Amino acid sequence: MSVNNLTVRVYPLDEPKGSTKAFASVSVDDLIAIRGIRVVEGEKGLFVTMPQIRDKKSGEYHDTAFPLKGDLRKSITQDVIKEYTRVISLPHDQRTYTNPEINTKNGKSIDDVNITIQIYPLDNANGKTKAFASLAINNMIGIRGIRIVDGEKGLFVTMPQSQDKEKNYKDVAFPLNGDLRKKISQTVLQEFDKSKNKSKNASLSDRLAEGAAKSARAAADKPQAPVKSQEHMIA
Repeated sequence: MSVNNLTVRVYPLDEPKGSTKAFASVSVDDLIAIRGIRVVEGEKGLFVTMPQIRDKKSGEYHDTAFPLKGDLRKSITQDVIKEYTRVISLPHDQRTYTNPEINTKNGKSIDDVNITIQIYPLDNANGKTKAFASLAINNMIGIRGIRIVDGEKGLFVTMPQSQDKEKNYKDVAFPLNGDLRKKISQTVLQEFDKSKNKSKNASLSDRLAEGAAKSARAAADKPQAPVKSQEHMIA
């Protein structure tokens, strides 16, 4: 499915202290919205970075939501910088957007939306979070950091989140269509169930293999009865 529409909103910082000059949000084909995009001023001019999350183990930063195709990334970059240039030329009181960021009744059909899921179960899931997931929408947008959480009413899915200045959590990437959100949740939970079954089967296979190996070792260590010579066996 080709990209039909990009809707861009840019929010310049009033007093930028560093290289980040603005934040932006982008909706792709009225299906997925991405927040936390940055407009950054570098040595060679303005460039755009996708929202990122820090890996606690490695300390490295990875994109949370990102285009999977180079032409889409290029379009997002061009449209965000173009909108940034337009907005900063306006007076502060005119830097507003009237369109809602989420429209759950946008008329988009999800029948042809392809969702690819990867599940990463936690080895020692003692808390509420049982696994993480990554997904791709129509081989167009990738999203990392989705959580599978065990709540009071059972398992549910949360999109990746970040904290704002008021310490409130907001989704970094999320579906704009209510039906698509439901489809993503259902697909993620189905894949999580499959991963648990695979883990159980793998665990059973490991136990069977370990048992067979123990039996083989025991048989090898067991003293063997002496073999009678051919002379004694002749009647």
